[in-house]
Amino acid sequence: MRSVCLLLVIAAAGCQQKMAEQPAPRAYGRSDLFDNHMASRPLEAGTMARGQRLESDPLVTGLSEKGRTIKAADFSGAAAYSKDSVVPPQGAPSETDLFVNEFPFPMGESDLKRGQQRFNIFCALCHGAAGDAAGKIVERGYLRPPSYHTDPAGKAFDWSTFGQPSTELPQGYSRGFFRYGKKIPLQEVPVGYIFQVITWGYGGMADHASQIPADDRWRITAYIRALQMSQGTDSQKLPPAEQKKLDGGNETKKH
Repeated sequence: MRSVCLLLVIAAAGCQQKMAEQPAPRAYGRSDLFDNHMASRPLEAGTMARGQRLESDPLVTGLSEKGRTIKAADFSGAAAYSKDSVVPPQGAPSETDLFVNEFPFPMGESDLKRGQQRFNIFCALCHGAAGDAAGKIVERGYLRPPSYHTDPAGKAFDWSTFGQPSTELPQGYSRGFFRYGKKIPLQEVPVGYIFQVITWGYGGMADHASQIPADDRWRITAYIRALQMSQGTDSQKLPPAEQKKLDGGNETKKH
């Protein structure tokens, strides 16, 4: 019986070794299967998948025409940089007009609800359900994202450095634009910039292009704008019926 078990163990080990040594070609990567060392044939020039959009489409990039066509040599902000510094690449948040400030398709109630659902799934765990940077991930000691809302009193600062408040950047301001010397509240950044951050990621935030289709990234962006409006609107400017609802909610909390 022992000899049978020993033979089975040896056989299993040998099988595993052969499987581990089998080639695993990666698409468009180097491979020894073909003379040209390619694992698959390259796409023909101009080939597009069904439903694929051009890279110049604002729906995909979030960039304005200026942001898509600008070159490093004629960058409008290049004069502000020394000859030894690196000119910002395409898509860098150095100027607000490099990003679109309109949504590429109309946003209806169903779009906002979809954006809310996707936000709660992919974003709220860090950014918080209200967009105040108080998500569950942050509670466990991970990097705190910026709040979507500015501090009305102007006394709170961004928690941007190892969990410590910044001494320069107020709460609710864009870290991306701040890197290029501009203090812009996230409530005022172009919607294309928010879309780009969701797409590319930023700092400790991973990119979400592979997880969230472009249309849904725009819906999340629209929902973020709705969150900002809900938290920053003067209650006295609301319709009387809405003020009554709000006052009723406050009375309930008091009791």
